Amino acid sequence: MQQRRVTPFCTLHNYNNHILCKLRRKRTMDVGSQGRLSALKAAGSGADVRLLVAARCGIYMLLGGVMSCSRVLGDGAPFGMAMVACSGPGISGVFALTGAALGYLLGGGLEWGIRYIAAAVLVYTVSFVFHELEAYKSSFFMPTAAGLVMGLTGFLGSFSMSPGQLPAAAEIFLEVNLAFGGTYFFREALSGGLRETETAELRHSVSVMIMSACALMAFSRIVIFDTVSVGRFMALVLVMTSAMKGGMLTGAAVGTVLGLAMDVSSAGAPFYTMAYSFAGLLSGVFGKHGRVIFVLSFILAGALSVVCAWTAEVHINALFETFCASVVFMLLPGSLLNHVGLMLQHMERGSGESGLRRFAANRVRNLSEAYAGLFETVRRSVEEPGNDENVARIFDRAADEVCVRCKNKNRCWNAEYVDTLSAMNDATQAMVEHGSLDVSDLPGFFRDRCDKLPAFVSAVNAELRAQAYRKQLRIGLTENRSVAWGQYMDMADVLSRVADELGSLNGSDPLAERRLIRYLRSMDIDADASVYRDGGGRLHVTIESGRLTPLLREENYLEKLSAVVGARLCRSAAAAGEECSKLVLLEAEPLAVSVGIAAMKKKGEKVSGDKGTYFKTDAGVLCVILADGTGCGDEAAQDSAQVVAILEKFLRSGVDPAVAMKILNSVLLLRSGDSWGYATVDLMCVDLFTGETCFYKYGAAPSYVKSGKSIRRIKCETLAAGISMGAGIAPDTVRMRLRPGSTAVIATDGVIVDAEDEWLKQLLNKGFDDMKALARATLKEAESRYGVNDDMTVVTVRVEERA
Repeated sequence: MQQRRVTPFCTLHNYNNHILCKLRRKRTMDVGSQGRLSALKAAGSGADVRLLVAARCGIYMLLGGVMSCSRVLGDGAPFGMAMVACSGPGISGVFALTGAALGYLLGGGLEWGIRYIAAAVLVYTVSFVFHELEAYKSSFFMPTAAGLVMGLTGFLGSFSMSPGQLPAAAEIFLEVNLAFGGTYFFREALSGGLRETETAELRHSVSVMIMSACALMAFSRIVIFDTVSVGRFMALVLVMTSAMKGGMLTGAAVGTVLGLAMDVSSAGAPFYTMAYSFAGLLSGVFGKHGRVIFVLSFILAGALSVVCAWTAEVHINALFETFCASVVFMLLPGSLLNHVGLMLQHMERGSGESGLRRFAANRVRNLSEAYAGLFETVRRSVEEPGNDENVARIFDRAADEVCVRCKNKNRCWNAEYVDTLSAMNDATQAMVEHGSLDVSDLPGFFRDRCDKLPAFVSAVNAELRAQAYRKQLRIGLTENRSVAWGQYMDMADVLSRVADELGSLNGSDPLAERRLIRYLRSMDIDADASVYRDGGGRLHVTIESGRLTPLLREENYLEKLSAVVGARLCRSAAAAGEECSKLVLLEAEPLAVSVGIAAMKKKGEKVSGDKGTYFKTDAGVLCVILADGTGCGDEAAQDSAQVVAILEKFLRSGVDPAVAMKILNSVLLLRSGDSWGYATVDLMCVDLFTGETCFYKYGAAPSYVKSGKSIRRIKCETLAAGISMGAGIAPDTVRMRLRPGSTAVIATDGVIVDAEDEWLKQLLNKGFDDMKALARATLKEAESRYGVNDDMTVVTVRVEERA
């Protein structure tokens, strides 16, 4: 038994020395304690470290004593034991236990305090014995232990309760819960670890407020001149600070907590809960109007509370306490108020996201400028003129091949050089006109003098053909180079648009996000939600949660979500097939379209060489593509299908339609041999928010647009894609705005054969509402007029207001 009494104190002494050694080793400090021990890093000597440890122990002893003096409904005092439970098994726990024991003895005497002292000793023993277990690290281990110890001691002490006290079961239940909660929140309030999430910051702030309320309960028993309670006076100062720095909601919340603590401490009616919360709410409205107006509003709220409770109980002391607190509040320095207000401010989102977007936009824009500069550099080097067009070099090369072995070469090219040069000049014009050199093109004196005339003429013609081949090869090579380096500029255009979208003023909508999350939580749905606008200003909403079923079961959930975010929403077609844990919504377009398609393959062919598609991008733009491959049959169908697929991918990725068409033309120009044919391409893009419409054409047949009573014919002058040579040859582009009720007809050259189009205009004037019927009627009329000598495809589009 003697050994058992000595061992804890020896172990405690060793544990204390171990703590001091750890504090001296600065490099082994835990990152989680960096904020609390940063002062220890600055302390150089062991004496400084011991001084800080002594200060810490004094604080824990003081807190233990103060918490033990806090009363709950008369005689309950569980917070001293809770302070010991949260202090741990080290030297801090010993001093907290000492302070709590002294507080219980001095505050209520041995007979009353022995129960709580026993509970404090038991809970410290539990902490000391089990601190090396993994379960001890749980945030609920010591609160649970404190609750069990308090329940055990309360049960044993219930046999000595007087008849006038609360029922034993009610008091035990109350103290068990207060011990559990006090241990949990005190431990969180005293933790010095780095809090990395908004939830952790909020939990710490709430814990500090609860611990402060429990401490003020002890001071509320100290009354000056039988009128002013020190605890309630300090609580009023805290409520005023919270209301001024945190706003009306924070002031009301802090007033409710501190008022409830004062009411519990006094074991009276909930007057202070009502008075403090109302004063915090009312004065918080005037927090930005200066201290004088703020204090006056707080005093007025306190006076109204006293008047409202006048018939039940007179609280004249509350008026004196409010007045004294107001005077002291007016004298507090602004720096102190700012320091306290730091804990009360909401965690608002900063501009980090927009800053990152601007940073990425600058990076992309610099890359775009680099590609544009590369384009200019290559263009200047490639476009330098060559010197292979000089006809004289043809005669020089022929002479090097034939005349160099002739015995008369010195006479012809030295002694009589002028006559030879004159003969070559005389023959040049005829040679260029005929495309070859004939013996008769040379002067008579040269024919009589030249011993190897046939060989010379043959050599000249060979060189002439070689020059033509080189010219043709050079032209093709230059064109291919032009197309290749022209893609640098296309890439620069694409990157420039991406940079513009990243750097646009649009972005996240935090207010709509908060409203959406609040609505989802009202349905018990814990979800990650994002609300933002793209570069074009369209609203995007994404909701991710494992419990979206309650939301999707609502028949009108789209209307409800639209009312929450303030914009009409619709499901994203691209995300329609995704998992049920993710919901992607887009701002609904004010315009809608109906599309009709009719097609017929050439007579005798198994497949049509025409291919087309239509789709809507995430930006709310309807894209209609119609391609006609060169020729008919499988080869033409394959070419046109590849054209449509390439163009669709670029358009869906957000590339500008004109740039996408130029890239498509470059791809066809860079084909390998004859593996690719040419294709006429028709592209129609309709912005369903504004009605702005663009037609892009490469060698395509005319299109027709009926708006109101007028019909416009949209012609094309460029060649088909894959034939339009040169860097960056843009398609024919026509822009207009389509109003609701407008109709467009796009067709291949098998439907519109010549300039005769009155029949098509008459069909449009009939006012078809069904686009499929209009497409079939157009195809049928074209078949009756021109036969089925080519593949025929008709696409009709009508713009209407969304219902």
